[in-house]
Amino acid sequence: MEAGKLTEFLGEVPLFRGLTREQLERALDAMEKQDMAPGEVIIREGEPGDVLYVLLEGTVEVSKTLLLRVARYDYNEREKTLSRMEGEDRAFFGEMALFGGEPRSATVTALTRCRLLTLDRRAFERLGEEDPEMGYKILRNIVDVLCERLRKANQDVLKLTTALSIALRGP
Repeated sequence: MEAGKLTEFLGEVPLFRGLTREQLERALDAMEKQDMAPGEVIIREGEPGDVLYVLLEGTVEVSKTLLLRVARYDYNEREKTLSRMEGEDRAFFGEMALFGGEPRSATVTALTRCRLLTLDRRAFERLGEEDPEMGYKILRNIVDVLCERLRKANQDVLKLTTALSIALRGP
């Protein structure tokens, strides 16, 4: 993808909503391109990270490890797919790594050949310091996405709690 088309693409990613063309070009200059083969792990749950990813092309799967009891004193870990994202979705992931040193909360695996843009914590902080308005807009967009994901997680917890309550109550 040529630079002009990349800038247009970036402007359609919710993370960069509201940025001027000049700001989008500066953000693009701060990012690196990365290609991943099918089956490659992009982010591994539990590992440290300081990079955000924008999916340009391809499909990725987001999964989380579940601990399942298989016998009285035996547990087994299994991966549970949470979602799939495609480049045409203007998807991004790994944004929480820009804010502190907590381990990654999920695993992201390339299902097809993927082209990504990466933005590391230092470059992100530099962008915000050089252009506080741009930094504010990006932070605001991240907060909006995280709030939306938190609301969905709360709804999921309520559904699971309700189902467990009904199951435990019995007939």
